[in-house]
Amino acid sequence: MYWWRYGSKWIVRKISFLISESDILECFQHLVDSTYHKDSILLGSGDDAAVIDTQGRQLVHSVDISKIGVHFHESMRPEDIAYRSITTALSDLAGMCSFPSFISIALTCDIKEISWYEKFSKGIKEALDEFSIDLVGGDVTNGELNISVNVFGYPFKKPILRSGAILGDSIYVTGQLGKAKQGLNDWLNKKDSIYCKDFLRPKPQFQKAKDISDFATSCIDISDGLIKDLGDICKQSNVGAELCYEDIPILNDHKDLTHGDDYELCFTAPSHLDDQIKSQGFFLIGKIIQKLGLLVRKDGCEIKFEKNGWDPFE
Repeated sequence: MYWWRYGSKWIVRKISFLISESDILECFQHLVDSTYHKDSILLGSGDDAAVIDTQGRQLVHSVDISKIGVHFHESMRPEDIAYRSITTALSDLAGMCSFPSFISIALTCDIKEISWYEKFSKGIKEALDEFSIDLVGGDVTNGELNISVNVFGYPFKKPILRSGAILGDSIYVTGQLGKAKQGLNDWLNKKDSIYCKDFLRPKPQFQKAKDISDFATSCIDISDGLIKDLGDICKQSNVGAELCYEDIPILNDHKDLTHGDDYELCFTAPSHLDDQIKSQGFFLIGKIIQKLGLLVRKDGCEIKFEKNGWDPFE
């Protein structure tokens, strides 16, 4: 997705690439599989984050890139760009049922006004204070605006992986989907709505991650869209999923399931815990089945999606 100026308006335009994000990542997978420190690396690439044994304590680490025109609009306030870049990266830790401890930031930027950097640092400080984390270093260089954030944390109990879903498990989401999609649309149209903050200032769901860490069998943060992210759980768990559209808490329509940017959690859990889990405010949306793939039914009929989720190369 890219933003383009058309007269006095900004519009969202999609440009298709011949390759996908997953195609590119696959080119590097063999480098992760072959490691010189197998005893220390408990989990490498393929999940929301890596898990590293640091003298008996599990350190959870992930890195995320936010680029102008792809992940955020160039006219956004520097405070919001900084905050959003950090919190979207932190969400990967929540997807592992882990809490954050410290981060580092690499900033590429060609803006000449020092006031921009002062405002950017204010957004960083707001995120650090809100989530009680430390900035331990970083780097800066000249070029098109690009923020790379390394995040580090520790499991609430143990890391909850994408690969743990079991046949018969129930599938849950932790909150309503589609609010950031609506917020982006409202913000682009200069409409001041309650949803703008869901796009400009997304919140990683650490409290909810802590709440489910006792019973979740698999988990992922919904950053690329429910259909794509749940599909990753199914693929890595070697199972399928069947969802009931009417049970999914969406704001508008079925496109809320593939847009992404929600940063809620999707998780699976044993079905005998359904009453307990629903009483905690989580939404039961389907079940894990044996047949591979992902099926969404609405009024008994299967829904077909034009795409399964967000891809920066689409």
